[in-house]
Amino acid sequence: MTDRILEIGRRGLDTTDQNVKAMMNNIVNAQTPGFKKSQVQVNSFPVMLQKAQNKSAGAQAMVPEVKSVQQDKTHGALLRTGSPTDLAVVGEGYFALEGASGELYTRDGRFTLDENGVLKSVSGRNPVLGQGGSIAVVPGSSIEIMQNGDIMSDGAKIDTMKIVVFEDPSKLESVNNVVFKVPENGSLIYSVNENPRVLQGYIEASNVNIMDEMMQMIFLQRVYGFDAKIIQTRDASLTRSLEMGRPAQ
Repeated sequence: MTDRILEIGRRGLDTTDQNVKAMMNNIVNAQTPGFKKSQVQVNSFPVMLQKAQNKSAGAQAMVPEVKSVQQDKTHGALLRTGSPTDLAVVGEGYFALEGASGELYTRDGRFTLDENGVLKSVSGRNPVLGQGGSIAVVPGSSIEIMQNGDIMSDGAKIDTMKIVVFEDPSKLESVNNVVFKVPENGSLIYSVNENPRVLQGYIEASNVNIMDEMMQMIFLQRVYGFDAKIIQTRDASLTRSLEMGRPAQ
């Protein structure tokens, strides 16, 4: 039979470990344009203990556990690069990319023109979508993106950027915290912004705040020490109990 106190301590260490992994991923990607930081949602022990005492939750609910890992979809700062294929969405909305199994969405506007004149994501794998499909210019010709999203090449309009606005972007499923997709088992209400505001020569920075992450690290160190102390104290208590129960030699 599992000891409840030891289980609380062990699960507490597990949830703290997942928090640390998410935090380290945030710090590593603090300079990645369009990156959205991860946040681990945990059923904290004090809250669940109170629920158990009020008989509104079972004993199992007292054990800390990760509810979900979500991405903070708040926008990062806009940084000027001067590159004609670097774009940033002002306000709500995501660039649409062509994916292998459907559309993908991102606020990372580091785009490039390949040898065929097709505008693609920074990885070079996903074509960027306009309202009329993938965006392509004659190889070697100029490209200019107007603030209203119109795409101009050598003075002629060829398409308009497809900027997708979601009613609840928090429900988007992360591919890598930069690119997102609609969950396979769900649906999201969204629309194409017919009057977007797009800035050429800018990119959106990560929304990770290093100082916030460092403060979180200090907090997690304390939580980890608390959980470890629970296990050490309980283990010592059980050991003493076993020794007291042994017959005298």
